Amino acid sequence: MATKTIYIFRHGQTDYNVTRRVMGQLDIPLNKTGQAQAVELANKISKEQIKIIYSSPLSRAKQTAQILADKIGAPIILDERLMERNNGKLQGHIVHGTDNPDEYQTDYNQLELFLPAAQLNDNNWKPDGGESRTECWSRAQKAITEIVKSAPYDAIAISTHSVVMRGILNMVGMGDAKINNCDYVKLIWDGKNFAH
Repeated sequence: MATKTIYIFRHGQTDYNVTRRVMGQLDIPLNKTGQAQAVELANKISKEQIKIIYSSPLSRAKQTAQILADKIGAPIILDERLMERNNGKLQGHIVHGTDNPDEYQTDYNQLELFLPAAQLNDNNWKPDGGESRTECWSRAQKAITEIVKSAPYDAIAISTHSVVMRGILNMVGMGDAKINNCDYVKLIWDGKNFAH
C-alpha cells in the first residue's frame, strides 16, 4: 500500500471564538478574520499536491475547506464524523471552570455558566445532551483511518475542529496540544499506522 500524506487543519476564526462561547455543533460561520486565516492557510499548503479535501459539514469548516478547494481545484467530501464535539446544552454559552462549589451555576438561561473544573477536564464527562471528548475522539479517529484507507489519492486534506484534531494528535502521540484557528498538522500514513 502506498504511503499517503494527510494535512489536517482547524477552521478559521468565528465570532464565537472571539467571545469564547462554546460552539460545539452549532453552525457558526467564519468571520472576516477567519476568512483571511483560511486564505493564508490555503497559500501555505496549496503546493502540496492535495487532490481531495474531506470536511466537517459545519459551515466554518466547510468554508475553510472551500477556500483551499478554490485555490487548488480539489473536490470536497463532507463527513459528519469530522464534526466538532457535541457539547449539548453548553453550546452557545461561555463556560468557566471553578473549584468553588458556591460558584456552580448551570442555569441554561444565563449566558455564562460555572461548572466544576475537574468535571470540565474529565475526558469522559458528558455535558447534558452532548458527548464526551472520549466519544468524539473515538469517532474522529475511526473516521480519519477509514478516510485515509479509502482515499484514492496520495495527498489529502481534512478540515475539522479543535477537539477532533486533539483526538487525532493524541492518536499519533503528539499530545493534547492547544490548536489555534487554521493551525495544521502533516501526518504520514504508511498503510498501517500514522506518524508525524
